[in-house]
Amino acid sequence: MCAQAQNVEERAYYSTNANEAVGQAASITIDGEFSDWNESMIISTGGANDVATAFKGGHENCVLDIYALYAAWDDSNLYIAWQMCNTTDVWAREGDGPLSDGGRVLDVPLAVALSVNPNSVSLSGKVTDGNGIWGVGQRLQFTSHVDHLLLMSGKVGLGEPALFKAVDNAGNTNYSNGCLLFKNNGISYKMKEGFQPSHLWRQKTNASDVTVVYDSENYENLMSAEYTGKSHNTKYDSFYEIKIPLSVLGINREWLETYGIGCRVIATRGESGIDCMPHDPTVLDNVFGDYGSDSSTTHEKDDIDNFTYNLASIGHMRDIENIPTPDVPDTPDPEAPDTPETPADGNYVVYFKDNGSPVWSSVMTWIWDAGNNNKNYTGGTWPGQSMSKTTVDGTEYWKFTFTTTDNLSQPMIIFNNGNGGNGNQTADLVYENYAIYDRNGVIGYIKPNTAIDAIETASDITYNHLTVTATGDIMLYNTQGVLVAKGQNSITAPTAGLYIVVNGSTVEKAVLR
Repeated sequence: MCAQAQNVEERAYYSTNANEAVGQAASITIDGEFSDWNESMIISTGGANDVATAFKGGHENCVLDIYALYAAWDDSNLYIAWQMCNTTDVWAREGDGPLSDGGRVLDVPLAVALSVNPNSVSLSGKVTDGNGIWGVGQRLQFTSHVDHLLLMSGKVGLGEPALFKAVDNAGNTNYSNGCLLFKNNGISYKMKEGFQPSHLWRQKTNASDVTVVYDSENYENLMSAEYTGKSHNTKYDSFYEIKIPLSVLGINREWLETYGIGCRVIATRGESGIDCMPHDPTVLDNVFGDYGSDSSTTHEKDDIDNFTYNLASIGHMRDIENIPTPDVPDTPDPEAPDTPETPADGNYVVYFKDNGSPVWSSVMTWIWDAGNNNKNYTGGTWPGQSMSKTTVDGTEYWKFTFTTTDNLSQPMIIFNNGNGGNGNQTADLVYENYAIYDRNGVIGYIKPNTAIDAIETASDITYNHLTVTATGDIMLYNTQGVLVAKGQNSITAPTAGLYIVVNGSTVEKAVLR
């Protein structure tokens, strides 16, 4: 077990769980918008222009300046957001180094460090062969306990973002059982250009002494009517939000709200960290040294950062001496099913559980292959095709199946309530076979091991909307095994949905609509 530090930076505009703020219970849509977030969800704050490169290397692009950290949760997911800012436009010109590339955060690793179970081994920041994780990590060390480390590109959509856990008693991880890819485990994140908080306190002097960042007299609020300097354009700022299923962390909502978990976001450049939230002075202890690959910029990019200050608490103020090892009821298996991307029988199955508010009374889906000229598999006319209700292990889901022999190269999916626009449809989501989705993305999987999914498809039955035609007796069962229609040669289903069709010795499943 790694001892938790008891240090919190509270000088200037730094805070960690001020007034015991631990975030709020809320369902967040990961759509790259501010609408679900508010300042009451902030669990840690800092100042702008306090990043290492503000003191040395200010000519560089990709400003990595974290300003505030947010948290929320619901029955299924943990949501974390962090505000990054690029206030160099108050002195730099459009196109100058720190404002090049639109002032954006580029393809550099961002890290979300979590402490769920302080009784577990803390991550070392290394893989088992002694190297770092994803090009960083060999120079990130954690005296403050961390047992889950999520690494992702600052440029959403690049790389293979993943969550890492320890696989040995030394706290090392690997790229097999220690590595959980976001795309296979229901983890998703987005970025929005802009600034959410109502204040933007900026350290105004790039001085030769880093202690200025701890002096509130050295800050000015760029959002204040009293600010008289060059105005700041928030188009250069970046707001990130991420969804992590609680099942991936091995906890549920009750456990989170009873004991809490710890969180820190770290911005990395080169091989090390150059800013973090909550603040830890380790990211400013070597700002004036030379970076090994470029003496014009800071040694913070390749020094060793040992994080000793407290993580921010989420859900409940943590008392790490009295947190039990999580022991919660089983949840849907977050691991991807042991089946190929393209099923041998050509049958694709997808599930949807609506955790939104208000709950949709009906659900439709729109599926296409973005890698094959956007070929559509749900009729080609928006809003797609209806999903049917089904119950698996006592939990109700919406379910949809389709069959194709195509080799899907980039399948995508949207869920909707029959309409389009905000609140009526999800974002464009990556399609994963056998996955369970909510409005934000994958939350689990139902593996194809039920009797229904084991049924082989026959070829001597024909379908025309809700009508089933075959020679002889036909029986129609719903997915709960209840006989809903019976007749000879031709029968009609009572409603659209997924059915089991029995014709003599032939049994197959079919979506009727």
